[in-house]
Amino acid sequence: MSAQAERVDVGAILEALRAEVQAQRASHGEVGTPLSALERELHHCAEQLEITRVVSAHWPLEGRSVVQRGWVLVHKVVRRYLRWYINPIVEQQNSFNAVAAQSLRLLIEANAELRDQLAELRRQRDALPLSAAAVPQEEGA
Repeated sequence: MSAQAERVDVGAILEALRAEVQAQRASHGEVGTPLSALERELHHCAEQLEITRVVSAHWPLEGRSVVQRGWVLVHKVVRRYLRWYINPIVEQQNSFNAVAAQSLRLLIEANAELRDQLAELRRQRDALPLSAAAVPQEEGA
C-alpha cells in the first residue's frame, strides 16, 4: 500500500491513546495528572544529575608514543604526591552531589504529591452540585 492510500490522522490516534491511558489510570485507582513540560524537564535534570553525580579524582592516562608515555609517567607521579590534597576535595564534592541529588528527588516526589492532591481537590469540587459549591454568606453583615 502506498503512503497516500493510507492517510492516518496522527492527532486522532494520539488523542485515543491519551484517553485510553487516562481510563486505565482511573480503573486502577491511580491518581496522577499529566506532567507539564517544566516537570518533564525537572525529571530530565534529575536523571542527568544522577548520571554525573560521582566525580572521579583520577582520569585515565594513556600514551601511545614514547613522549606521551613519559608525560603519563610524570602525571602519575604528580598525582601520587597530590593525592592527599585532591582526594578530600573530591570526597566533599561527591558528598554534596549526593545530598543535592537526594534533595531534588524528594522535591520532585513532594511536587507530584501536591499535584495529585490538587487534582483530587479539583475533582471533588467539580463533583459538587452548584448550590453546595457556593460559599454561604454570613447573615447580618
